[in-house]
Amino acid sequence: MKSIFLSMLLAASLFAAAPAPPAQANIPEGEPVRGIRCDQMEGTAYHIHAHLTVNDHGKPVDIPDDVGRPLFTPCFYWLHTHTPDGIIHVESPVVRTFTLGQFFAIWDEPLSRTRAASAKLRKGEKMTVWLDGRRYGGNPSAIAIAQHTDVVIDVGPPAPKPTPFTQWNGL
Repeated sequence: MKSIFLSMLLAASLFAAAPAPPAQANIPEGEPVRGIRCDQMEGTAYHIHAHLTVNDHGKPVDIPDDVGRPLFTPCFYWLHTHTPDGIIHVESPVVRTFTLGQFFAIWDEPLSRTRAASAKLRKGEKMTVWLDGRRYGGNPSAIAIAQHTDVVIDVGPPAPKPTPFTQWNGL
């Protein structure tokens, strides 16, 4: 009994002494975000995939794995990632339209006409958004996510026409 108590005490002290994982202050931990719940299982009524690339002055911005899969809460937001390849999984219990702005809110990153995640415009620059290979002039937050939607956001120059994303691998 004493050894079990000591083991538990040691484990608790190790956990308490461990540094907190690097995280942003407002990362969702299971509460609804802009009308999207975090459920214990991935939804099956609506299952599609889209792709997102963000470039900061020509350099790619990482879109991490496990966006929408909280570290300490066992659930999946209806919009999430599994791998760091920019593929957004929409796995929802309801069929409805989801937007890029909702994905960024779950990611806890900003998205506007001047900023996308950590990429910010400098004075005199512009942001170019490509939607399925064509320039998109609207608010990037309003982009509807549909099956195989391909979004490229170039913050600052250069902003060459992107090569279409084709690595769906059966998704």
